[in-house]
Amino acid sequence: MDRNPLQGSVVPFARRWHVIQEIDLIRLLQEHRRRLALCGQAEAMADALPDRPDAATMTLFLQALESLVTRGEQADGVYLKAMLSNGRADPLTDTLLDHVRHRHEADAAAARELVAAFAESDAFAAPETLGHMLRSFFNGCRRAVDFEQLAIIALAGHRLTPEARSLLIDALADSLLD
Repeated sequence: MDRNPLQGSVVPFARRWHVIQEIDLIRLLQEHRRRLALCGQAEAMADALPDRPDAATMTLFLQALESLVTRGEQADGVYLKAMLSNGRADPLTDTLLDHVRHRHEADAAAARELVAAFAESDAFAAPETLGHMLRSFFNGCRRAVDFEQLAIIALAGHRLTPEARSLLIDALADSLLD
């Protein structure tokens, strides 16, 4: 039986990046850095409990949380799907991208809960509860970023240029040091 290994690959090739370069990941990794910076703020706030942050810090933190909620609701994974999927039904790709999407939704929900908690005048009256909410938020958010980066490495495989792979590995290594 003669089989052409390239037969049928024209459409999937057109629907995904053939080679994923460093420039393709920059926007995504910048978003990850913003998320991780927000996690750092949440962790610092949790560590400082029962003390309240100053008003300016609190305002900036709430604005960043609300921005995360908005981006979480708008994030539909179109960019990742276009970059990583092959245009055919692939259970592994679909599962990993669904998991990334669900983690974004969970981060947005946790951020929404924090915004609602801080809207209460007595949010700092129960520092244990607030500390738990903050820690759940930043731990989940950090795991989501790590998972997304690992999913890109797993799904992109050999299509990542050495520079792009290095960029992802460096970002993962940085998150381990935090």
